[in-house]
Amino acid sequence: MISNLSRTKRIVAIVAVVVLAALAVAAYMLWSGAHSSTAVNETGALAEFRAQHVTDATPRVGQPAAGVYTYAVTGKEKAGSGVLSAERSLPAEAVYMITPIAGGYHEDLRLSEEHVEEARFLVNATGNTATWRRTKITFLGVGADDRDPVEPPSLDHPAALKVGATWGGTYKLGDLTTKYTGTVTGKDTVQVDGAAVPVFVIQTKSTFTGSTPGTRTDTISWSPKLSLPVAWTITQKTGGSSDYTINADMKLTSGKPLT
Repeated sequence: MISNLSRTKRIVAIVAVVVLAALAVAAYMLWSGAHSSTAVNETGALAEFRAQHVTDATPRVGQPAAGVYTYAVTGKEKAGSGVLSAERSLPAEAVYMITPIAGGYHEDLRLSEEHVEEARFLVNATGNTATWRRTKITFLGVGADDRDPVEPPSLDHPAALKVGATWGGTYKLGDLTTKYTGTVTGKDTVQVDGAAVPVFVIQTKSTFTGSTPGTRTDTISWSPKLSLPVAWTITQKTGGSSDYTINADMKLTSGKPLT
């Protein structure tokens, strides 16, 4: 006959094994989650856009047509370092929402539910000038969601583009200081909706100092006709409380937005 003490010890041992197994499964699921991105629901984004009751007014020169666009995406992003790091592939499709605002438009690029980049631009004879930006990057719900005015507003690109043109400056986003230079490096064509769309290739190089020091390069194929980046490459490496890198290539799937 097994004594009550022996039986109790066996039960405790079994419970301990079960708890450890459960913790191991939970840890594995948590770790797996850190290595994956959540694709953005295009239907949900379209419902958000329609809820804003945007009119069908013709956009001003330099301003894209309002609506929901998508990009085909390849690339990865990584946070942390060494064994305490997580790398994940970006979803194959990103959602890009354009809504008009007074004097310009709001840009909402959703690479994933965990990675969102937004900006507000004023459009005038000088060009497209950023006045506000949001950057949200999280892994397992942990990360940053920064929303700051661009002080002073920064020229994203001039209205009149020509190969060799260059511009730049310095601005602050919260405690982050950004020094940037934009250059029109050439002309090209990109296939969109079965047609060759003429573009200017614009490369913007940024250097960050402050809470997340590092560098970023955006290379876009800008269509003056659509007032859109029909192709877009992002390369970024920053430090601070956690290292972060991203390498992404995007191509516009259609120049006709969903509305």
